[in-house]
Amino acid sequence: MRTLRLKIADLLESAGLTPSDQKPDVTALTPLVLKQYDFLSQPLVITVEGDEVVLQFPEETPAAREEAARLAEKGAKRAGEGDSLKAVDLLKRALKLQPSLHRARRDLAMTYMEMGDIENATNHLIEVLRLEPGDAWSWVVLGNLYLGPKKDLETGEKFLRKALLLKPGDAWALNSLAALFRTQGKYEEALQHFEMAISANPDFANPYVGAATVLDALQQPDRAAAFLRRLFTMGRLIDTRTQPVYGQARHLYAKLQQEIARREESTLFKCVLDYKAELEALSGYPIQIEEGELKGTIGARIQMAWTRGRDHHLITTRRGFAPELLCHLEAHEFTHLKIESEARKVGKNQFFTSTQRTHAAALGSLQADADKLRRSGSSPDSIERLHLSLIQGLCGFLFNCPLDMLIERHLHRTFPLLRSAQFLSLRVLAEDALKANTSPQILKVAPRKIVRATLALNGAYCLFLDDLFEGATTFAAPYRKMDNFDMAKALYQHWKDRADQVTGGGQRIFPS
Repeated sequence: MRTLRLKIADLLESAGLTPSDQKPDVTALTPLVLKQYDFLSQPLVITVEGDEVVLQFPEETPAAREEAARLAEKGAKRAGEGDSLKAVDLLKRALKLQPSLHRARRDLAMTYMEMGDIENATNHLIEVLRLEPGDAWSWVVLGNLYLGPKKDLETGEKFLRKALLLKPGDAWALNSLAALFRTQGKYEEALQHFEMAISANPDFANPYVGAATVLDALQQPDRAAAFLRRLFTMGRLIDTRTQPVYGQARHLYAKLQQEIARREESTLFKCVLDYKAELEALSGYPIQIEEGELKGTIGARIQMAWTRGRDHHLITTRRGFAPELLCHLEAHEFTHLKIESEARKVGKNQFFTSTQRTHAAALGSLQADADKLRRSGSSPDSIERLHLSLIQGLCGFLFNCPLDMLIERHLHRTFPLLRSAQFLSLRVLAEDALKANTSPQILKVAPRKIVRATLALNGAYCLFLDDLFEGATTFAAPYRKMDNFDMAKALYQHWKDRADQVTGGGQRIFPS
């Protein structure tokens, strides 16, 4: 037989009864115990010793306990992977073998809660607490159920404070209490408790997001974004159940960056204007800027005065970009001009080009793809024009990709004021590139060699962006599932190993 000792006061409280000065005898307590503990193995033997009820019930066989432990562990793993239905099945089977298995019942309650089955979650949490009234974590979860779906804030707060009595400084209880204060508009108390939760467990994601939402409500986007950056730089993602928290954090971060960029638009405009004047003086030519229709996913381009035989440099930015984002596109092109101007001053400016021979070799390597398109009805001339266009685009990307990484890193380090606009601008361009790279129309006609090379370069660039923004973005995530991501990782590592040694104009370009 197994033994469970219960405080009579706790037993009465859980039944909604008020303890009296005169302790109830075993006859009065037996019906209450039988009702509350009917989920245990039967029969139950009930006695009273002082201020405790002693409950005895049959012990499971060693084989049953061993199998129950195995199923409970497997169920917890499935729950962590997001397979809630399978988790419920495994955990229920574990409890059938060993009804008193505490962790299995608690995991089952949590899984029901994540599924939105509030009734089952509540019932199993209550059973958990009947087995172990000192389980602070279950009091937290039960408190959250009452704060959330049950809309009973008073009871929810009571349960959270009970958890803190049992386990002072518990990060989850503090976070939930902070969320309650936020709901009540007690923002200072909310921030204080979110900070306490972070101090108690710096790896816990929720209080960072919670604090950021409070500061967002207080219209303090800089402070809010700082909390989220603290979260992102940890780089921790425990399991699939934490993904929504990080998703919410990244969505909020983008919103905050938009607010910051709009607020600083005039200051940012002056900063970029000063940068423009600096580059005009360095290059010896004025810079003209215009909006235009640019092909593909290009955000902006610059035509140097000396390559076009003009008396000015011409920057064309994509039509339709917000003014604060245009500042980033312009600063990027100015930096291209900076690199080339410095190289020209020391006689080291070089041009990279392809030849008719390399074009022919590239076209020859795509012959099988050309034959396939020809069989589908395309003319040889149209196929050659398509393939040449794709080859030229890939050559341009191969040249610009590592250089753009250097430029964006330089802008991020040198112009902190530009970072919000940079984040938003590169986010738009990365999303556009992903749409192009997954377009069925493009994939239908593009040769596999071109697609693989393009995906590798885009994957490498997105890995760079995710590092640049310290986890605030997950641009590389879609490419992880695509062809040639191993090459993307290798290319990015190659860039990282050499970026600080790249030379131009006789000196290193933007070293660390």
